[in-house]
Amino acid sequence: MFATEPVGRWIRADGIRGIEDQRIKAGQLLFAGVGTLGETELYGRCILADKRLEGRIIGSDAVALTFKEPDSDVAAFAYAFLCTRAGVRAVRATGYGTKLMSLRMDFLRALPIPLGTDAQMTRVGVLIRTAVEQRETYMLHIREARTLLEQVPGYREARAMCEHRRARHIRWPGALPTFTAWTYASAGEALDFLGKKWSARLGDVLDENGVFNGPRFARIPCEVPYGIDFLSQRDVFLMRPVGRRIANPGFADRLLFVAPGTLLVGGHGTLGEGEIFGRVEIAAGALSRKAFTQDILRLIPKSGFESACAALLSSVVGFRLLRSTAVGTKILSLRPDLLRAIPFPVIDKGLGTLIDRAVTSALDARQCSEEAEAEAIRIVEQEVLPTWLA
Repeated sequence: MFATEPVGRWIRADGIRGIEDQRIKAGQLLFAGVGTLGETELYGRCILADKRLEGRIIGSDAVALTFKEPDSDVAAFAYAFLCTRAGVRAVRATGYGTKLMSLRMDFLRALPIPLGTDAQMTRVGVLIRTAVEQRETYMLHIREARTLLEQVPGYREARAMCEHRRARHIRWPGALPTFTAWTYASAGEALDFLGKKWSARLGDVLDENGVFNGPRFARIPCEVPYGIDFLSQRDVFLMRPVGRRIANPGFADRLLFVAPGTLLVGGHGTLGEGEIFGRVEIAAGALSRKAFTQDILRLIPKSGFESACAALLSSVVGFRLLRSTAVGTKILSLRPDLLRAIPFPVIDKGLGTLIDRAVTSALDARQCSEEAEAEAIRIVEQEVLPTWLA
């Protein structure tokens, strides 16, 4: 539920008692209700539900808090406070347990929330509502970019071939650069079909040295102003990343940071439908100023192909094609030569312009959301809390 694009799983509704009470409503405050006390753990953190989450069923490890007036400044201010460092610690203080902690509802209800002046609360309320609206706008534009791909010949047919995951067997007429059967059968007939339908390959639109993982290095904690901000593979795919500060390991910036427009791919993992392995984010805004784990596979498109690559590879067809390049036993990785051989469409200029416009609008909306939420949290931390604690 903290993901940029939440991906749940399908379950039987008749197996859940009172399922409608567990259905997420826009404006609810959703907490990670079970976990450990690590500084970068999600336990105790919260997110304000928007239309990306509305209508889904909340998991048993999460806690939903429903405000009496979800659209009020008080509700927005409470959310901003609970996102601060002090707010997260306050929520965790309501927990109980030994190794895996859980939140006690009576303690959580009794948690004191500081209130600022009317002017401060109004400012925070406007900023939080802007952040939520822009998250929804981000999702609308990303979906728009993927919808535009349906105009590409062969895309709809390929999606029908691979959209649903199930056991498959196929007859493969091509070369066998690997004996891993998953590589050929996981996308159904889509890989062979697109290989014949689309004349280009992903390697044609990537830089010569544009496929690589970062280096492995020791992660030594430190505090601002020293060191660099570091994101794990999980953090890349969160709407509000929970990174950490580490000492600069001394590698070249190209191996630690990424340029705007770089595609960040979950490069190590397993094949669960809800796993981030094979999923894609495009570096922009705050992501282009962070260092990344070696588990993130970097794809650097040639100039002008960033939006088309992002739209295709983050679609269900792109997701299946990326995972078809997986090799390994338990923890899989993406094989660069197979990845470069993924079919890629030739997109006409007019359609490419529309896709670029949609992706750019999505990234602008996400950056606006990040900045609005960060400013709301700053107001609470720097203007309200010092006075309240004095």
